[in-house]
Amino acid sequence: MANRFARVVFWGTLLLAGCDDEPTRGAAGESCTRRDDCSDGLHCLGQICVAADAGGPSSPDGLGVSGDACMARRDCGAGLACIARECAPASSGMEASSRYSGRGESCAASNECAAELACVSGTCVAVSVGLPRTTKSCDRIECAADADCCADFTPNPNCEAYRENCETDPVFCNTYRSLCECSRRCLEELCAVAAPGCTASAECTSLQTPFCVSGSCVQCQVDANCPGQDAKCSEGVCMSACMSDEQCPLLHACQDGACVEVGCRSDRECVFISSDPDARCREGECRTPCDTDSDCAADDEKFHVCSEGECVFVGCETDSECRALLHLENQASSRVKAVCR
Repeated sequence: MANRFARVVFWGTLLLAGCDDEPTRGAAGESCTRRDDCSDGLHCLGQICVAADAGGPSSPDGLGVSGDACMARRDCGAGLACIARECAPASSGMEASSRYSGRGESCAASNECAAELACVSGTCVAVSVGLPRTTKSCDRIECAADADCCADFTPNPNCEAYRENCETDPVFCNTYRSLCECSRRCLEELCAVAAPGCTASAECTSLQTPFCVSGSCVQCQVDANCPGQDAKCSEGVCMSACMSDEQCPLLHACQDGACVEVGCRSDRECVFISSDPDARCREGECRTPCDTDSDCAADDEKFHVCSEGECVFVGCETDSECRALLHLENQASSRVKAVCR
């Protein structure tokens, strides 16, 4: 019994001793992410532990000096900020005495950022837009009719010859329509380039689109035009026939030999698809809900706020706001407008 007790005391002493040991810090030449990763007398320069007299001044408080690698402002000495993972003098407007990273400074977690900021992609950013929400959205308006998209179209100077060639042989009609007829169309108030039109299949000279259907050269007219067994012609495009849902993309189902988008059916399905336990199925789409505005701070969600669990655009009040949001400046055409509606 005495020997057993002695062994317990021995191992307990070792465990307690191990808890008191500080983690091993890097020696000269070893890699680091901040000054605290290096042994005393060294600092982290270019993510390498170097002697203070070899790469720059020493720091009396043991924190990073200018040029030291850092993860957040708290890794840098007084009067310095962590900018792009490097200690640098705090610029005008930054609170030099704060130990929290300010807007635009580096961070590894949101609790390293100052109040009202969140750590997004390693940088402290504002988490609240600070604007009252409206129900209006910004739209780019380029046209009201096809003619608006063709106002600046200039036909080729040889169009008369191309037209005569087209009348002589339909094989030349594609060239005529491409160079002499405006193919831009107004679709949902935006100008889009459409394929040159046709009046007969003889004008469709491409092997990929040999059939003229509803004024456009397409890949097929009927299923028989498509290669492969059970292939389907869908809106002029050949589609390989499916036999099961597994042959279709996610959120699609095989219906009558064609893959059809059906959307999500449950929250669980979205969790499995996105590997995000917070994903939810909303109106057939997998979405990740938000709790605060900071969840909507991604680059592709600028000026978005968290409303009823979803990131939504904060809205607009004037056309001028939309012009700034859509970067509509120095436009060549006077018809392009930014509209808040």
